Amino acid sequence: MRHWPLPQPWSTVALSLATSLCLLLTAALPGCGGVDSGGTGQTVENPTASAGPITGFGSIIVNGIRYDESRASIVDDDGVTHPPSDLRLGMVVEVQGSVRGGTTEGTASRIQFGQEISGPVNSVNVSGSSLVVLGQTVQVDDGTLFGGFGGGLSTVAPGQLADVYGFQDPVSGSYTATRIERRASLTRYVLRGTLGNLAGPPVRNFSIGTATIDYSTVAPQALPTLSNGLRVRVTLNTTPVSGRWVATSVRTSQYSFPDNSEAKVEGFVSSFTSRSDFLVAGVRVDASAPGLIVRHGTVADLANGVRVRIEGEMRAGVLVADVLDFKRGRREEFELHGPVETLSVGSQTLVLRGMTVRWDGDTRFTGGRVSDLAEGVRVEVRGSAAGTQVLAESIRFERP
Repeated sequence: MRHWPLPQPWSTVALSLATSLCLLLTAALPGCGGVDSGGTGQTVENPTASAGPITGFGSIIVNGIRYDESRASIVDDDGVTHPPSDLRLGMVVEVQGSVRGGTTEGTASRIQFGQEISGPVNSVNVSGSSLVVLGQTVQVDDGTLFGGFGGGLSTVAPGQLADVYGFQDPVSGSYTATRIERRASLTRYVLRGTLGNLAGPPVRNFSIGTATIDYSTVAPQALPTLSNGLRVRVTLNTTPVSGRWVATSVRTSQYSFPDNSEAKVEGFVSSFTSRSDFLVAGVRVDASAPGLIVRHGTVADLANGVRVRIEGEMRAGVLVADVLDFKRGRREEFELHGPVETLSVGSQTLVLRGMTVRWDGDTRFTGGRVSDLAEGVRVEVRGSAAGTQVLAESIRFERP
């Protein structure tokens, strides 16, 4: 057996000093065993908050981050708890949780969702890619998904009821839909947007877009402090009185992003004064950092009414931007992971995470062929909105 000699006294002291120094400098010197992405191999979990449309499942994907939602509290705007199966592509949600440092994967602790509009369809303009719901103009684009309307916008008719998910442009007052879901019945209507034309007692009216709202029946103690420009969510009786919608509740509707968290928000720019001071979906943003990454445009394109996604960190109530991403004129990509639930080779469709996916001759298959598709086979689908379906650009077989 080979024996190593015991260290001499001077080497013992040196070893002790080196060990102490390494312990003192652990946070600064990764070689001494830090816990970020090296050393012990542990990964930092950074707090995160994100608001935007759901663009994928297999966990939930929002603003490019794939969140494990298996232990998340999922609630609607009224605080009612829902199972994960109630979430749909295109719904706009607010996610609270954490993200693993240097990755696009995280864990959601809370997910909240809600419509911008819930009410009757007044008119439809198929050629103009728009409709009017509850008196509000709603634009439809390449990223809009439909639920319950088999042929998309062409099958929406006046008098039908619908939930509209998306974003309001506070400048024009119109909405851009990310999802439109048919409703069989509604016991109340909902409208979310920027408050304007506020009139105090005795009239007690305000407007959201083209709708005039009478809030006189809401108890004063149940009202927030109202002011023009405030973003609110209003529930309404289903029958207007003298051309006014009667409110049954009025609440503020602001995203609550905690300081020192990584944050992402998508929406329209408003209250723009400079690149260091503007709002996106009611969140104050500073995009003046010299290292700002700008995608699909230039900083000079920033203006009221422009749709963007901001990524950065919350500091003293302000989202300090690292990334400014312009969203206009771009086709939204959707991503689905999981086992095939049902398959129809004849119609070239499959159902994945409750969503019908269609493939065609341009769809790329990786790791297998069409003949390898079967119920229970795990796949990854990437594609774009096509009415009530996702048109697959690629289907990749996920091997165990």
